[in-house]
Amino acid sequence: MQFVNVDSVETKRKWDELVSLQNASVFSESIYLDATAENWLILYTDDFKSGMACPYTVKGGVKILVTPFFNRFMEWVGDPVPEHELIEALKSKFPVADLQLGKGFSLNQRIYQKLDAGKLKLNQQAKRSLNKSAEFTVKIEENIPAMMELLRNELQNRIHGINEQTLPILEKLVNGYKNRRLGQFNLVRENDWLGGIWILETDSRVLYLKGTTGEEAKKSGGMYKLMLSAIEYADSKGKVFDFGGSNVESVRRFNLNFGAEDVVYSQLSWNNAPFWWRIVKMIRDKWIKK
Repeated sequence: MQFVNVDSVETKRKWDELVSLQNASVFSESIYLDATAENWLILYTDDFKSGMACPYTVKGGVKILVTPFFNRFMEWVGDPVPEHELIEALKSKFPVADLQLGKGFSLNQRIYQKLDAGKLKLNQQAKRSLNKSAEFTVKIEENIPAMMELLRNELQNRIHGINEQTLPILEKLVNGYKNRRLGQFNLVRENDWLGGIWILETDSRVLYLKGTTGEEAKKSGGMYKLMLSAIEYADSKGKVFDFGGSNVESVRRFNLNFGAEDVVYSQLSWNNAPFWWRIVKMIRDKWIKK
């Protein structure tokens, strides 16, 4: 195996061709990674027919393999390789790792939720919430500035990972897909815009990216109305609807209310950094918790 720097348009083009050919997830696309990762490399097999994107950050001179905010996992793209060989290759480049991996690995398990086309099944909670949302309508139209402002007001510092450091990453991400595969579903009452959600569409699935409404609309079933509209859109295309997560039980229950099912992926971590680096990190982590 060999690592390749992502330092040219041609390198990214060839990588995206492999991602498309293998029907890999949007998380592996160069546009997605350019928006969310501080740095990234590609680990290829020697024949360049399979590989994995490797996002990383550098702290104290140590390279840390990470899953960036707004990415769910990284994945091996192409013919599988032995798990131990992949991990050995990654450890040779990255002394520290905190990485989530897609299916096919026997490591610590995490879950997200998906709904196959034609499998929508509303439970009683979803039906009650949708009955309350009858006063709303849903319109599809991009308005990125309005959504970003609402996310700042409603979710910042209340939802893990949504803050002043990560919101610009999200804005860069949605602008990267603007006018092509980004969709925005907006909740409207009469002429009032009350919130919305973003989805990203691929050849085989529709991914829920992020969204919210004002508190009043949320209590009146607004998020249920938006999610149902996005699910029905995916159904109309014969595509899987991907809820984007979550291991958070309250979010998981919301997703399951539509008939979603859990899908397993993996967590991989190690710390082979120098002793002094680990001590500094331990002290820093304790300080942050205070």
